Amino acid sequence: MNKTLGTAIFLIGISACKNATPVLPENLVEHPMQISVLNDNGNNETVIFTENTDNDQDSGISVKKTIEKDENGAFTYTYQMTASRDMDIHLHKVWSVTDYSFDKAEFLLPGFWYKRNLRSPENAPSFKTAHLWSFREDRMSAPLAVVHDPTSKGWVRLERMDVLAQEGVPDATGGKIKVRTDIGSLGIGKMGDDQVQLNAGFPFEEVPKSYQSKLKLNPTWKAFYPIKKGETLTVRWKVSQGMANDFTALVAQTWETAFDKYRPAPVANKKKDPEIKEILSNYFYESYAETKDLKGFSGLWFNTSTCETTGVLSIGFCGKIFANAYNLLEYGHQLNNPEHIALARKILDSYYENGFTKTGLIRELVYGSNAEDVYTLRKQSEGLKNLLFLLDFDKRQGIRHPQLETGIVSLMHQIAQMQEADGGLPRKFDMDYKAIDNSKGSTQSIITPMVMASRYFKEPKFLEVAINAGRYAKENIIDKADYFSSTLDANCEDKEAAAIAAVSFYHLALASKGEQYDRYVELAKKAAYFGLSWYYLYDVPFAEGSLLKEVDLKTRGWGNVSTENNHIDVWAFDFPHVLQWLSQMTGEERFAQMSEVITSSIKDQMLPYEGHMVGVGKKGYMPEIIQHTVWDYGANGKGYLNSHMSVGWTVASIWEVLTPGRFGHFMETYPE
Repeated sequence: MNKTLGTAIFLIGISACKNATPVLPENLVEHPMQISVLNDNGNNETVIFTENTDNDQDSGISVKKTIEKDENGAFTYTYQMTASRDMDIHLHKVWSVTDYSFDKAEFLLPGFWYKRNLRSPENAPSFKTAHLWSFREDRMSAPLAVVHDPTSKGWVRLERMDVLAQEGVPDATGGKIKVRTDIGSLGIGKMGDDQVQLNAGFPFEEVPKSYQSKLKLNPTWKAFYPIKKGETLTVRWKVSQGMANDFTALVAQTWETAFDKYRPAPVANKKKDPEIKEILSNYFYESYAETKDLKGFSGLWFNTSTCETTGVLSIGFCGKIFANAYNLLEYGHQLNNPEHIALARKILDSYYENGFTKTGLIRELVYGSNAEDVYTLRKQSEGLKNLLFLLDFDKRQGIRHPQLETGIVSLMHQIAQMQEADGGLPRKFDMDYKAIDNSKGSTQSIITPMVMASRYFKEPKFLEVAINAGRYAKENIIDKADYFSSTLDANCEDKEAAAIAAVSFYHLALASKGEQYDRYVELAKKAAYFGLSWYYLYDVPFAEGSLLKEVDLKTRGWGNVSTENNHIDVWAFDFPHVLQWLSQMTGEERFAQMSEVITSSIKDQMLPYEGHMVGVGKKGYMPEIIQHTVWDYGANGKGYLNSHMSVGWTVASIWEVLTPGRFGHFMETYPE
């Protein structure tokens, strides 16, 4: 094909709708789309086609472009490319926003990037490292990128409009590669002196670094699509504008629009809830371990393929011994199973006697000769929450633990003394309650046990601590749309800070009345949108032959973890129940619908049982690290499980998802 013909076909595509071609608003500038081809040596590329420019060589490709404007003022760009010879191509397209200042702009790539990602370290993606980034679309819970201007309140959104159904196996995780995939890229950043750009690529391009492993930025990665002679490739993007008073409103609007676009349906389950619990219960027996003076479920650092017990006992995240003991004890009574009851009692008795430090803290991590010198607000909070559930359970059985109750009251007063004037509490501290990490991003985790303790022990001081912690969370996390540092092995933007905040304000609401109740509902709703923004609304494609392709994993309903830890998992616990409550309180039906998607999707798709072991060594060991994009902890990569995992918390999460109503029942048992 000669240059004249190639260019003419492109112009026909434009002139066919010339009179009706919509014009972008003045503040948006559409930059020419470029097509690059990978040269035969595979190391260099050449731009063979630039939109609106006479091409000075035989491009070998014809391009038809159409732009459609819908009733909401959004512009959909469609590019159809037909090759006259075999070639490997890459598309790059940029839109700039001329009236937004980059230095002030906030960006959203849901489930991956919030505002400017400045909570993240320099060895994870953020504007600390560079002012222009492009990422694979499957890193995002919905393939879209938004820029928000806090001054004008305006936003501009760029989203991929094609179905992402095909994935190939890349022959390298850096440099220039060939791969047939539907995964493109979306980018954000600076243009010129202080303007903003949104960019798109197909296939994907990761610039200036590719995030391949935890806290490891690799060089640029650019993919080229092998298009065959006579083949036509179609790629579509949408550009839209709107207004949002703040970043919280932006996240809410973006999630609602994306939910309405994808309309994720619940996933069909192969197992009923009682069957799932029976399968999970195998973990309690297979993981049993003893140390010098403690007995428990060994929940951490398993080899995924063997699940050999490591002997590591962890009370909060990631082992959840108290939560799992409570689950087993309650389950044993429900089934009238003395073996379940005896195992749970054996573990609890050992912890009630030896599970606390000399200063009254719960021993968080016990194995070998490990000398604990760091304690965390989140683990102490999770331990206290489940101890209070256990005290309540035993009280209903006519069993009391006066010495344990005294210890819990003392510990909670010690934690209360760490609370600062703003209501915040340190993230980590030593055995003497001296702060080691003054970050307060996980303050909301103490709210639930303090609310429970205020009722169980009839101690108003504990409710006061919970209310003040809620005040801190409102003023510093929710009002500032700054959800961070609740994931224990990362200190960055994360899902759990938002989801735990939503759950915590639900619990505060149940301890409140009147206008205060309404305020807590609204705060829970705001936090819930951020939590939901981390959960996938579509099904990420996996390459043929990969584990997750063979399992036919549907990723809708699975949540990404954090900017640092870029994998999906079954973290949910009470969050779906809170979404159901919020739906009832606010009339937002999407919350209830997404609750069903989350619950159905994480229950049994990756649950290992006979004939369905999903790469896991033991029945019931719900895997932790599901690698849904090109990211890993150092092993296996996209489409596979990591080689090591922690399981105690995954079992506890699914169990709690299957057991709604616990907190409400507790509050009804201990009214004001």
